[in-house]
Amino acid sequence: MKKLLSLAVATFAFAAMAEYTGQTIGVTKITTTNQNTIVAVPFASLTNSLADISANDLVSPVGLPKDTVLQVFKNNQYYGWQLDNNGVWVAVGDQAASQADVIANSTIACGGAIWVVLPSAPATSQDIYIYGDFTTEPKTSSIVGGGESKVANLVANPLQSVASIGVTPAVGDQVIVPQDGAPEVYTWRTKSGGADGTWRRDGKAASLPDIAVGQGIWYVRATNTGDTTISWTAK
Repeated sequence: MKKLLSLAVATFAFAAMAEYTGQTIGVTKITTTNQNTIVAVPFASLTNSLADISANDLVSPVGLPKDTVLQVFKNNQYYGWQLDNNGVWVAVGDQAASQADVIANSTIACGGAIWVVLPSAPATSQDIYIYGDFTTEPKTSSIVGGGESKVANLVANPLQSVASIGVTPAVGDQVIVPQDGAPEVYTWRTKSGGADGTWRRDGKAASLPDIAVGQGIWYVRATNTGDTTISWTAK
């Protein structure tokens, strides 16, 4: 499990120019001290506010070091984009996925998340800028259901405030919160017959934690379950 250190997030939105009447562009500055950082996706595509945004359009290459990588987690595997010598995001194919596969699987819905992986941990800190359409503020994250195996979903709090998680879980669902060290793992359990379900951590009943601005989590959907949705509520 990758580690997530402290993130300082400052966000602002500004009205677009006249030719884009009705569209609002959102820009978020993320300051990280970590080599591997979960970045929330609170925006839609700038070219189509109803469409998901691609990772290479979401993250500005300005100010990022060469060989920075964007990792999109989909279909239980990673798809990567790497920053080349010219400051351009290039789809990185490998034995598991071709460049065409990377391009086809790099869109992320509002409420999702990606990993931004720097070549090394920054000496002090590193600013990361993301931008996109913010005409409709996202308040949910889509969760893909599990078939014959569990499905891990990387999502993040898309609100501009600390938020609580609202979800209808299935038995065996897990919420994993990355930490500086061992992650916090919450598992949905029920008594025999499926009654009195509770989230449990370390064998004890526990409430899901509030999630900080931009903080990411893994939601692992149990086997033989359908899709579901996380609702984020500002605290």
